[in-house]
Amino acid sequence: MTPSMVSFRLGIDEVQLHDDINTLGHPARRAYYSGLEETDKELRQQQLDLMRAGSPSAIADCQQRIERILNEITV
Repeated sequence: MTPSMVSFRLGIDEVQLHDDINTLGHPARRAYYSGLEETDKELRQQQLDLMRAGSPSAIADCQQRIERILNEITV
């Protein structure tokens, strides 16, 4: 969820939440990024499960992810 969506759902000031998320070390920033990391982890696991089940689009996506990772490696 975007910070705007989170602020709406929690009923808090949108501008303040944006500022808090953009402030290094702020608890709101840590909480927001922790939630993002957990969601990313779940999505990656689902993608791997689909790939293992033989989904052509999931296989292509996983191959692209691997290529991006390999391109970031500096030797």
